[in-house]
Amino acid sequence: MSQVTPPAARRLWLWLIPLAVFVGFAVFLGSRLGDDPTVKVNQQTGRPLPSFSLPDLADGQLRTQADLPKTPYILNVWGSWCPSCKIEHPMLLDLAAQGVTLIGINYKDEPADALAYLNTHQNPFAMNIQDIEGSLGIDLGLTGAPESFVIDQNGQIRQHIVGVIDQTNWPQQIKPCLDALKAAGADGGVAACQ
Repeated sequence: MSQVTPPAARRLWLWLIPLAVFVGFAVFLGSRLGDDPTVKVNQQTGRPLPSFSLPDLADGQLRTQADLPKTPYILNVWGSWCPSCKIEHPMLLDLAAQGVTLIGINYKDEPADALAYLNTHQNPFAMNIQDIEGSLGIDLGLTGAPESFVIDQNGQIRQHIVGVIDQTNWPQQIKPCLDALKAAGADGGVAACQ
């Protein structure tokens, strides 16, 4: 003889299972509160910028690491197709106006679209490298655009910013890292980037 579950018990389980899933999800999200979602220390941090030989967006001339600044700078990955990049763009213009060196990686974009975008919205970049196929992006471990990297005077990645640079992460995390790298010279400043 099989046992039949009473209707009241079945209704109780129909409420308890979703409630338990919800509570578990809420606990998981609550445990993430306070974690910084944008500035990451990952497997790329502390490594040299990957080797590349890619065309300059402006003139098509091949660029390599030898063409990059010998002082700390921000490497910003962007695309004209990227909605978040459009949100970030005014901040990049402000940083460039303050003297921050920005090198652009135009990621998986048509050169004509990228140039039209910069002509319309202004160009904050000292140099813009085309990564049409995404090969440098893969080597950098990108998850999307925009992403940025603080690069020191030795070509080492010191900070990885996932998402936009904004009025929150710039003064609290990115600027202190960049300033410490500039002030400390070739052998220091790394602690401020952690």
